[in-house]
Amino acid sequence: MQLTFHGHACVSLTLPDGGSTLVIDPGTFGDAASALTGAAAVLITHDHVDHVDVPALVEHLAAHPDVHVWASGPAAAALRDGGAPSNQVQEVEAGQVLDVAGARVTVGGGNHAVIHPEVLRAVNMTYLIEVDGQSLYHPGDSYEPPARLPDDGLDVLLVPVSGPWMRLAHAMDFARSVPAGTVVPIHDALLSEIGHTLTGRWLDTQRLGGEYAYSRLAAGEALAV
Repeated sequence: MQLTFHGHACVSLTLPDGGSTLVIDPGTFGDAASALTGAAAVLITHDHVDHVDVPALVEHLAAHPDVHVWASGPAAAALRDGGAPSNQVQEVEAGQVLDVAGARVTVGGGNHAVIHPEVLRAVNMTYLIEVDGQSLYHPGDSYEPPARLPDDGLDVLLVPVSGPWMRLAHAMDFARSVPAGTVVPIHDALLSEIGHTLTGRWLDTQRLGGEYAYSRLAAGEALAV
């Protein structure tokens, strides 16, 4: 499959079944319109606007009645309140295993990472995606590891690298503790180029140890998995 980064937390996966595209978290901080072009299915980790651009997604669903969205409960409610057809939006819970556009999707998670003890934690789902022996994990706004790993580890681990809820040490621990062939940084809209460079140095395997490749993608750039 092919992974394409669309900015911030949004990625799309072109599956090896003839070209179906699965999109994860088309939010307002990335290029949601580009990500949704040709989308066969959409996964939403949680209801924050940088992870779900409700107007853009509702418009896409209205124009493509065969496209379905799987989302956390609050994100699904936000889409329905925004005008999305109820029959195209499904709520998910941790522990479910779904068949989405031909991919096996294992739902995990539960809570957004802590921003502040007095800030209510959003419901945050994670997604382990497997197809034809290839795998990718999107943690949303958390560093919760997959409940289950493929026998030979992940092909791609998406690692959030900026945000009001994180420390770089947590990103480093996450990258080091979840076996993966490639680490791709996401959730990066708040980083300057200096911040990206610093983050890349700290997450590089020469400093951390391990055997993964650290691969930062520019918006619109693709990676063969």
